Amino acid sequence: MMTVTGTQPRGSNVLTERLEIRLDPTTMRLLREEARRRGISMGQLLRQAIDWFLHEERQARLKAPGALFPVEAPAPDWEVMKREIETARLQDAPR
Repeated sequence: MMTVTGTQPRGSNVLTERLEIRLDPTTMRLLREEARRRGISMGQLLRQAIDWFLHEERQARLKAPGALFPVEAPAPDWEVMKREIETARLQDAPR
């Protein structure tokens, strides 16, 4: 079960939103231990984890197009490319 309540103006750093989630005992114990190890509250630990997740997700989305199409070859002039495309198309055309 997850519940979100409250309102917060866009761009505001005032913590007015509330989130309730259900966790299994092992996860809860691990979160408590990690918060204690870092010397911060569980709320702060979870806010940091959420901030990290959202930042990393955004960075991955921004990098994705470049990863899909890495071109490391020199690109010829458009007119040269156009002639090469037309020549290849004519060679592949049915006769």
